[in-house]
Amino acid sequence: MNPFSQSRHADSISQGNLVELIDSYIEFYATSSGHTARAKKLDLYHFVRFLTDFRKKKSQESLLVKDWDYSAVQAFVENCLRAGESPATVTRRLATLKHMGRTLSEKYSGFINPAREVKPPKTAPLRPKSLTDDEIETIRAFAQEKIRLKPSFTRQRNFILFNFLLDTGLRAEEIRLLKGAQIKADLHWIEGVRTKGRKFRNVYITTKVREDLKTYLALREKQLKKYYPTLTAKVLSDHPLFISTHNAVPGKPQSFYLDPKTIWRAIRDFSQGTKLHPHLLRHSFAIDLLEDSKDIRLVSQALGHSDVRITMRYTERRDEEIAEALEAARKR
Repeated sequence: MNPFSQSRHADSISQGNLVELIDSYIEFYATSSGHTARAKKLDLYHFVRFLTDFRKKKSQESLLVKDWDYSAVQAFVENCLRAGESPATVTRRLATLKHMGRTLSEKYSGFINPAREVKPPKTAPLRPKSLTDDEIETIRAFAQEKIRLKPSFTRQRNFILFNFLLDTGLRAEEIRLLKGAQIKADLHWIEGVRTKGRKFRNVYITTKVREDLKTYLALREKQLKKYYPTLTAKVLSDHPLFISTHNAVPGKPQSFYLDPKTIWRAIRDFSQGTKLHPHLLRHSFAIDLLEDSKDIRLVSQALGHSDVRITMRYTERRDEEIAEALEAARKR
C-alpha cells in the first residue's frame, strides 16, 4: 500500500526501504508528464545516487529511510554547489526533499522532516528589468501606427492603458478594478486604490498622461452611450474606468470589467523586441522614479508596498554598474 495514502507512526517507516518510499512518493505526487513532475523525479534520483555514496552503501536498494537525515541533506546541498549547479537548481532540489519530508511528517506521527532545517543557498537579488526610454518610444510609435491603421475603441483604450500603467505604477489587477468614481474631477488623483495588502492609497496622475486620460474618458462615454442612451453621472461612476463591452449587459456594471488576461494580452500586443507584460511597466515606473528622486521611501509608498524592504530590490545594481563606478572612482 502507498505510504503516502495512509497515516502511521514514525517507527513503522524509519527502517523502511528509502528507494521504495521515493518510488511511492513519485507515484503519488509526480506521475504526470509536466515539467514539475519530471523535475521532482530527477531531483530525487539525483539525491539517491548521492546518498548511496555518502552512506557508502553497495547499492541504492540498501538505503533505509533513516539514512536520510539532516546531515545527509546538508551535505547533498553542498555537494551540488561544488559540482557547479546553479543556486536556483539546488534550491529546487532541496524544495523537493522538503516537500517529501513534509508529506511524511503529516502522515506519520513523530516523523521529523530531515530537510526542514536545511537552508537553501543564498543568491544576490537582481534588480527587476525595466524599459529604456528608447524602448518606450519604439513601443508608442508602434501602437500609434496600429491605431492609425484601425482606430478602434479597443486599440485606443489599450494604448492609453499602456501609458496609464507606465505613469502610475499600478498593478494590472489594481487598474482592472478601478471605477470611474475613483478618478477626481480634475484628473489629478485616483482615490482609494486597494493594494495587495488590503490597504488603500491615493495614486497621482501626472500632467504627461492627463490629456490621454481625458481623451479616453470621452471615448469611454461614447461607448457606454451605446448601452445607456441616457447616460447619468451614476453610471459613469459605477462602471469600471477601463471598460470592455464584450458580453456586456446594461445595468450590470460588473459585466463591463476587463478580464485579467485581457490586460496582459493588450500590453503584450505592443511588444517590440522586449516581451511586454503589465508588471514590466510597474518595474519601469519604480526604477525611473527611484533614479530621479533617490528616495526609496517615496518609491515604496508610490508602489503601495507594505514594507520598504520589498522596494529595496530596485536598488540592486548590475556587476557592470559596479565596475563602472569603481573605474570612475579610481580615476578621481
